[in-house]
Amino acid sequence: MEYLIVLGASIVVGAAVYLATIRAGREQPAAVGFDATEDAEPAALEAPGPGYTYLRVRTRGPSWRDRIEGFVGLLVLLFVAATALAFGLYQLGHLVNLTIERFLEQ
Repeated sequence: MEYLIVLGASIVVGAAVYLATIRAGREQPAAVGFDATEDAEPAALEAPGPGYTYLRVRTRGPSWRDRIEGFVGLLVLLFVAATALAFGLYQLGHLVNLTIERFLEQ
């Protein structure tokens, strides 16, 4: 019964957050300074869509250097994560081995 109470409470809270953020954001302007009726807004910029609260910046795509740096960074992070996972699994296995050895010695 406790699990159903937690499940029901989480559904109610999730629905409340949805109604407060997504639905309310569509009825009002997205953010301060993004009103499409301002005269100071350049004609080349579009008004943000419903729910957007960031400034759309038109730029070129990433350069090859940026892509290579990102790829190398991804490889480094992958190596560090794999090393940490392997070390953690090794230490867990070592702990299980020590526990079994202590149990068998008694």
